[in-house]
Amino acid sequence: MIESRAVFFQYDTTYQTLASHLTSILLAVLLIVLLFSHSVQAQTDKSLLSSHQKDFLAAYKAIKRNDRQAIAQYKKKLKDYPLIVYLNYHDFRMHIGATPSKQIKAFIKNNQDNYLGDKLYTKWLVQLAGQKKWTTFLNNYKPQKSKNLQCYYIQALANRKQTAKALKLAKPIWQNSTELSKACRPIDKLLRNQKKLTGSMVWARIDLSMNKRKTKLAKKLSKDLSNKEKAMFDYWMKVYKKPSLVANPLPKTISSNIKKQIFTQGIRFLASKDPKLAHKSLNKFYKQYGLNKDQYAILKRKVALRTAYKYAPQASDLLDEVNGSSAQTKDTLRWQAQIALKNSDWAELLETIELMPEETQKDKQWLYWKARALEATQQQKEADDLYKHLAKQRHYYAFLSADRLKKPYQFNPNPVKKRDTKYLVKKYPELKRIQELMAIDWPLSAKREWYQLLNRVNKDELQAIAVLANQWDQHSQAIRSLAKARQWHDLGLRFPTPHKQPVMQNADKNKIDPAWIYGIMRRESAFSEDVKSPVGAVGLMQLMPKTAQYIGNKIGVKKVSYKDLTKANNNIELGSAYLSYLSDKYKGNKVLATASYNAGPNRVDRWIPKKGSLPADQWVDSIPFTETRAYVKAVLEYTTIFKSLLNKKYDRLEDVMPPIGKNTFKKTDPKHP
Repeated sequence: MIESRAVFFQYDTTYQTLASHLTSILLAVLLIVLLFSHSVQAQTDKSLLSSHQKDFLAAYKAIKRNDRQAIAQYKKKLKDYPLIVYLNYHDFRMHIGATPSKQIKAFIKNNQDNYLGDKLYTKWLVQLAGQKKWTTFLNNYKPQKSKNLQCYYIQALANRKQTAKALKLAKPIWQNSTELSKACRPIDKLLRNQKKLTGSMVWARIDLSMNKRKTKLAKKLSKDLSNKEKAMFDYWMKVYKKPSLVANPLPKTISSNIKKQIFTQGIRFLASKDPKLAHKSLNKFYKQYGLNKDQYAILKRKVALRTAYKYAPQASDLLDEVNGSSAQTKDTLRWQAQIALKNSDWAELLETIELMPEETQKDKQWLYWKARALEATQQQKEADDLYKHLAKQRHYYAFLSADRLKKPYQFNPNPVKKRDTKYLVKKYPELKRIQELMAIDWPLSAKREWYQLLNRVNKDELQAIAVLANQWDQHSQAIRSLAKARQWHDLGLRFPTPHKQPVMQNADKNKIDPAWIYGIMRRESAFSEDVKSPVGAVGLMQLMPKTAQYIGNKIGVKKVSYKDLTKANNNIELGSAYLSYLSDKYKGNKVLATASYNAGPNRVDRWIPKKGSLPADQWVDSIPFTETRAYVKAVLEYTTIFKSLLNKKYDRLEDVMPPIGKNTFKKTDPKHP
């Protein structure tokens, strides 16, 4: 209800003062109307369901309350319904302790090609372990990726006197885990009881914990060391807190193996704080501490890259040294090229591109930058040849190349040929289930069915699947299907324009380009409304809850819940308002606002040159964050394509990418999260 609540804050304050009592009454009436409307809408939605869909939802409620008589009746009634498998799955899942193993095994066997079979199998193994039914567990266990299930298997082996096999499997899990889960803690007891916990295993796990910065665990593990070894660990902790200690010789009382571990980690951590000192210390002591050629090369590369991430003055020299040795990688070459283009060192950029693998040199990014460098070094014909080659294509660098040549953009649309999609629903049962899951509003289950389908569908049918997904308004799945088929030229399927009314309304209200909103949406979620990122961003425009609340307060929305953000209208309203806020902050500079939408205003402000300015294409490709670099380029490309689809004309990148400098932005709002 964000949109409705926002309306309440748009009344003129003068009239509120003159007629506050009347306003209160009106608000109360409006609230009643809204609640009534919501109730009617819910009834309307329910009335659209088929009798089978209604029965399915009623059966699911019966399963949750474990009404066995009702469950049996519904299962009989729905035995030929596509979602009967979901009723059985949820019934067995919720009442797994009371469900006979025979039924569970039959369900798993009959659903080997269905993700529900695997999910119930996992649930069943956990249940058997919890009940300590180890014989049944062993008889039904097959190798698993899940570490917890592996640990239950070890427990089962140990409890059925297969100790040697259990110990063999337990050692690597114990040694290579920073934390032992509840399922895996018994293997610690097993190893100790069998006296199989060795000093080398303890040190290996300490090394892992220290490198993962799990110092509490490392301290706990150090209790298994001898007094002499504890003293070594204590010094390691000192180096952890103060990495610059590796600039001096390590104490002679520390064994050579542990010195090597301490020194290696110390150099890695020091590289983040003082790359110059890390480089000096590495060259001074690496032979003394027994680092081999490969180990030295890895640390040398790490130090050089750390200087590059910060664009430190010595970065170019260190990378040059690395790239002239066996320590060279794609990353070190890319960063050397990136520093060169940030510094407009075109000769250095050309030399670095020549060092790249042949396949990398053919990449659109480096073809464009080679052309830019050639142009800057008065080699115009060679540059123009590369620009012409790129400008025939449809991507960010193609558009930039067309700008250099003053040529029109090429969008090269090639729609998928019309196909009969009806046979797909008959052929793939997943599609029948997806239809029903969409109808009853179970989007997560529908998404899982799509993933399963795309993993097993014939490659030559992927385009037809994309057409069908688009017809069902499952745009993210249409996009995924075409990507899996490596078909890039059906612009209608790859760049759909759903939710057009709220997009246009909010674009107009916030005075921003609707194509930009679509560009952000396409990159952020590919039009999946309920998607949530690992860091907590939610919905179509992937808003962080704190950011959504902050911008919501600005537009009169007092409270924003997670559920609000999964609704298209609300997410578009808040996301568009945030884009407008960023656009205002950066005086309409779309490049800076887009970078800020991904990385945050504070970071972007730090990346803006303090003196002078930098051409926008150079600035974009010198953004320190790989994710943000790719993000800005993708959004600018997508926005251009959406603009051409919406308006039959487009903005040239050169017109929306002015030079980036200190005069292109305002101070960061200190209240922004």
